[in-house]
Amino acid sequence: MALFGAGGHAKVVIDLVEKQQQLPIAFLADDDAKLWGQPFYGYPVIGGKSALLSQWRDHPAFTCLVTVGSNPIRARLAAWLQSEGIAVAAACAHPSAQVARGVVIDQGTVLMALTAINADSVIGRHVIVNTGASVDHDCVIGDAVHLAPGVRLCGGVTVGECTLIGVGAVVLPNIRIGSNVTVGAGATVIENVPDGATVVGTPARRVLP
Repeated sequence: MALFGAGGHAKVVIDLVEKQQQLPIAFLADDDAKLWGQPFYGYPVIGGKSALLSQWRDHPAFTCLVTVGSNPIRARLAAWLQSEGIAVAAACAHPSAQVARGVVIDQGTVLMALTAINADSVIGRHVIVNTGASVDHDCVIGDAVHLAPGVRLCGGVTVGECTLIGVGAVVLPNIRIGSNVTVGAGATVIENVPDGATVVGTPARRVLP
């Protein structure tokens, strides 16, 4: 397995993958040239996109996981992998993560320590379910979403792609949150949120745009 992104999020993913003891990490790639040739948590950073592409051409069986915390950047890198035909790694879960019956989790998604995904929820591609976050029954989470540490989604919540739900936020049952939304840390969302909005507070109120 290769990881694309050598920053803080990658550190947590490396720990998760090592604890899984399933797919070994071969190397990392990153577009920051200052990192090239340097060790990162015990693994080499071989270069940027061109280096990753060269490795894939020599070893087409390997898979790649995008380990960048920014939703828009993660989505762009995921689209680049797809355009080049590089296979995305299967979803990875920390051994302490709890996944219930009927849950569907797509490729490239990571479930961090102490997360819980409850019955019949659907999680898209390249999603981060961060430490201690919980997703209750029948939720639908779009691609490249980040559920920050301690987030609580009640049952039947829908979250659109590239949305960030901030640390400790709570979303009440059956709420629909659009794409490219930011929900501030500690917010309590009690009504639907349209695409592109930023909401903060308890109850959450719209501040942008």
